[in-house]
Amino acid sequence: MNRALADLIDRRVPACGPGLTLLVLRDGAPFMQVTSGLARVTDGSPLTDDTVFYVGSIAKQFVAACVALLERDGAMSVQDPIARYVDDLPAWGADVRLAQLLNHTSGLHDAERATHMGVPTDGVPAWSTDDQLAKVRALPALAHQPGTVYDYSNRGYVLLATAVERAAGESLAEVSAHRIFEPLGMAATMFRDRPDALPPSAARGHFEAIDGARYEEPARFHAVGAGGLWTTTADLARWDANFDDDRLTGGWLPDRLTRAGSLSDGTPLHYAMGVSVRTHRGLPIVSHGGSFPGWESKIVRFPTARTTFICLGNTDDLNVSGLVFDAADLLLTDQMDPTAPTAEETLRSA
Repeated sequence: MNRALADLIDRRVPACGPGLTLLVLRDGAPFMQVTSGLARVTDGSPLTDDTVFYVGSIAKQFVAACVALLERDGAMSVQDPIARYVDDLPAWGADVRLAQLLNHTSGLHDAERATHMGVPTDGVPAWSTDDQLAKVRALPALAHQPGTVYDYSNRGYVLLATAVERAAGESLAEVSAHRIFEPLGMAATMFRDRPDALPPSAARGHFEAIDGARYEEPARFHAVGAGGLWTTTADLARWDANFDDDRLTGGWLPDRLTRAGSLSDGTPLHYAMGVSVRTHRGLPIVSHGGSFPGWESKIVRFPTARTTFICLGNTDDLNVSGLVFDAADLLLTDQMDPTAPTAEETLRSA
């Protein structure tokens, strides 16, 4: 089976280029890992099983976890309006609830989210959280009435990161470190909210710029909330283990994060708190991906099969999401119904 998985990756990862690592967990323990490609094309350094990756929107489940923990403490409520925690928002800030930001029904729309086209040759700008927050504050109106439409919004999680900071009296990076990362032993994981030097074990992303050529991404960006998380497969495995044996809250947190949301009229959604909850070929899954110029990531957890796939890549043209589901179809074929809808087909975006 290791050889079949390696062949699956070899067909996607070009020789002498950036690549990915795929870790498969079974019963909470590493089952197999395949790593291929370069951490930096410029110096030829290889990716390893311990390489630190930028994981984009996988960050959202950790933001959601911070909100959930603070709510459990009584420091905030998901039914609060976002204006309670973020100053200088337009009038719509009084109408949008934290719960709607968490499951993307706030009415906020990301106009620039559809494509990575137009990235300059020197990479993504040195965006900060304040820069992203200023863009949100400049929105005069919502695209939809809150609670009526599912519309995936990075802007919503920028607001949530700011709400966490206001409620906790410390930054998202600090809250997540002492409430999640340190207790779970996720020593290589951080929200990078300043343009500090990356750790020596960090890969660099590789992206296609506006001129059609590929470049190494300099990682000057340091906004957090919608993304901003740097981590390893081993640390994400520790997080995954907490869904089975919750060392943080004794079982409350995993249940809270995976409780799917709904529209205000009761229409169910696939999205919960920072994770998507649906099925793939008849098996329940809890999943999320990340995509950013130079980076791709995906975690798919199959709770009833007690199997999780974690795939992190340092280029944005490998389709790691497709690879994960191909690997799942290979390893879990005896538990799947080949006639049942795929994960893509069970998305509900009312």
